[in-house]
Amino acid sequence: MNVGMALVGRAFLVVAAMAWALLGSSTAQAGEGSAAVEALGSADGDVDETAGGFDRLRKPPIPVSFLSTDGGWIQFQYPPSARERVGPLIAEADELRAELADILGQAPLDDIEVRIARGPEEMATLAPWGAPFQPSSGISYPRLRLMVLSLNSGAEPNELGVAFQRELARMALNHAVAGHVLPPWLVEGFATHFSRDATWSRSLRLYRLVVRRRTDTTAELDALLDATRIEPSKVAIAESADLVGFLIGPDKRSRFAVAVAELRRGEGIEAAVRVGYGSNLALLERKWGSDLGRRATLATLYAFAGLAGALLIGGALVRLLRRRRLRLGRRGANDGRPAVSSDRARVHIVFSRRDERVDPPIVPEAEIPKVEHEGEWHTLH
Repeated sequence: MNVGMALVGRAFLVVAAMAWALLGSSTAQAGEGSAAVEALGSADGDVDETAGGFDRLRKPPIPVSFLSTDGGWIQFQYPPSARERVGPLIAEADELRAELADILGQAPLDDIEVRIARGPEEMATLAPWGAPFQPSSGISYPRLRLMVLSLNSGAEPNELGVAFQRELARMALNHAVAGHVLPPWLVEGFATHFSRDATWSRSLRLYRLVVRRRTDTTAELDALLDATRIEPSKVAIAESADLVGFLIGPDKRSRFAVAVAELRRGEGIEAAVRVGYGSNLALLERKWGSDLGRRATLATLYAFAGLAGALLIGGALVRLLRRRRLRLGRRGANDGRPAVSSDRARVHIVFSRRDERVDPPIVPEAEIPKVEHEGEWHTLH
């Protein structure tokens, strides 16, 4: 009984997560185990380049065996074995660039270099000397207009397209605000949201958060996403991505662009949000929390309806299968009865006609002696 209830509960959570995603949840999150490294990679903006300039952060040379594809505003450097996996990145680069420019309301990116390594070891040789680095699916250096991606993380292949979109979003946001320092929740949230790495597990994680407790504030998210942490909170990344998705919704995109313009001028996040959205950040957080609660309620209702429908359909299918199994069993039993052999002698029953029948003989009864006396007959005893 307990096992059955556990299975039903797990199925309910899965259905609720699916309903959440279909309701337009923006829960996109970076690849497992890579968020901490990517946060470190984005911290190259904290490197003091004024002391030593590019002598401190220098791009190492590209291996002579690498291929090069020039897309005008972006250049790809990759090993010949990666040609097929790099092709989709080249094809979608222009579209992603235009979309980022539209969201941020700033000039499109230009003069970007993408280096693609076969694995973590080669990735280290392609990253700038003197820059923070740890193996990951992707790492970007906005001031150098450089990103380094890895085809594999050990024996597992990375989602190259997701890493490319994520790091391109980091670089576009940094370019839009002219390199000014931004809160971690905005950087991680924007990059993760734009990467479109939305999976059911991420939706489930955010749904469970909303059902069990309140969402974190932006200040709490910044603490959870601090670059000094060994591994940032996966839930915090999901929250940040969803909050950014709320801020750049179709009805708020122009306001987000205004806020980005204020950040470019050097304003803080509070002042930029006040100018762009006409309210303070705390009020927007509460509105976002209310929107999450509404979506969680709808997802729960849809999950109940979906689970009930699935149980009804499952029960009908089980009954149908049982009936079919019984029908097949009866048919098999009938087919298994022994057939009458044609070689066996047949028994003929012949009915004769009535006129040919022989009547049994009639045996006359013995006569009883009688005597006559005075004109009357008497039986002798």
